[in-house]
Amino acid sequence: MGSQGTFRRLNNALPSSMRYGQFRYYWMVLLAQVTGHQMLLNFTMGWLMYDLTGEELDLGFLGMAIALPALVLNLVGGVLADRLEPKRMVTLAQATSASVVALLAFLVLTDRVEVWHVLGTAVVIGAVSAIDQPSRSSIFPRLVLREHILNAVAMENIVWNAVRIGAPAVAGLVIENWGIHTSMFCTAAAFYLMSVVVSLLNLRERPPAQGRVVQQVREGFRYVRQHTVFSLVMLLTFCNSLFGMSYIHLMPSFADEAFHVGAARVGYLLGVAGAGALMGTILIANLKPHHPKGLVIVGAAVSYGIWLILFSLTAWRGDYLLAMGTLFFVGASYSTYLVGGMSTLQQLVPDRLRGRVMGLFGATWSLVPLGMAMGGTIAQFTDAATAVTIGAVIILVVALGVLLLSPEMRGLRGYVPGLTPERAGERTQGRTADPARPAR
Repeated sequence: MGSQGTFRRLNNALPSSMRYGQFRYYWMVLLAQVTGHQMLLNFTMGWLMYDLTGEELDLGFLGMAIALPALVLNLVGGVLADRLEPKRMVTLAQATSASVVALLAFLVLTDRVEVWHVLGTAVVIGAVSAIDQPSRSSIFPRLVLREHILNAVAMENIVWNAVRIGAPAVAGLVIENWGIHTSMFCTAAAFYLMSVVVSLLNLRERPPAQGRVVQQVREGFRYVRQHTVFSLVMLLTFCNSLFGMSYIHLMPSFADEAFHVGAARVGYLLGVAGAGALMGTILIANLKPHHPKGLVIVGAAVSYGIWLILFSLTAWRGDYLLAMGTLFFVGASYSTYLVGGMSTLQQLVPDRLRGRVMGLFGATWSLVPLGMAMGGTIAQFTDAATAVTIGAVIILVVALGVLLLSPEMRGLRGYVPGLTPERAGERTQGRTADPARPAR
């Protein structure tokens, strides 16, 4: 009895979503998988491409190779997530990604890697992620009750943002000491582990989507159009993906031309941004029902644009320490508005539509590598700081527009326990309303 009581007290002290054993297993393996993902896409592949060619434009081609298949296939992935068992889709996607990354690592190890190998790997990873992302978004809400979804979203994003603190630094140190291939083999191992654990999860039952695929896609679009806040959240994510993330993928150029540092110190820069992102996640996760969630989201988007511009100024000056300070606030602003928007979608969307709606959301997020391509092209003809500044100005203008012109976003409040997607939808019929607030 004593040991059972101690266990019960420890379990009650955990965040609400972590009290579910299946979610704990998912969360722990997610920690390993995201570490590998961040090491690969946010550092290692870009470093390999720049090492092979030394051209910012080729970083752009790498981004395009990832983005285009992901963008084209994301809606298909969303439909499959609703029609089929999503954990099987994630299992297959992670195993495929692991195999491709391991093959590329072998080519690097044997000194036979060429540019087309890197681009081909990027295409496969982009295509597979279009299946993985909507299915994964359909898994973890089925591991907890609906009233704990906000906490589950926050815990998932804590993984992403906490890993951003260490993964780039780890990748930089691994590359400097043991080579690019070692970083890739670590990533492949993490992907294989995710594949195995997800295949063993027990998910809450949910009826699969029925009907023709085209009708199901239209139903997903219609649901988003009927909820103004959903559309605006996706607009902000679209702008972030296309114009706001190029600073990460242009870090090899910043290292060479602005700060004159190696891989390890670039990893520290990205790690500081990850620390800021972790703080932003904690902030949005602790919003109370009466807090102005919409103002926090849009205000953070405005702040994100401003801090990106300030980072560019530090790069023009070549001030490494000041750049590190600005990137902390870049990360905090980014995480606050991205996690705030994502939690709004996950709280309100019904299980039967979750794959399609999150597939649409994932399509906007899949534009990150395409934004990298745009940023790389601009940097090729100007410099990396100019490319980041142009994107930051666009984000700033759009966020200010949403802030000034959308009473729905300004009126959005924190999650209200007991609210269902159906009640949220009722408030949109016949009058403009905020879908995250209950009818009175």
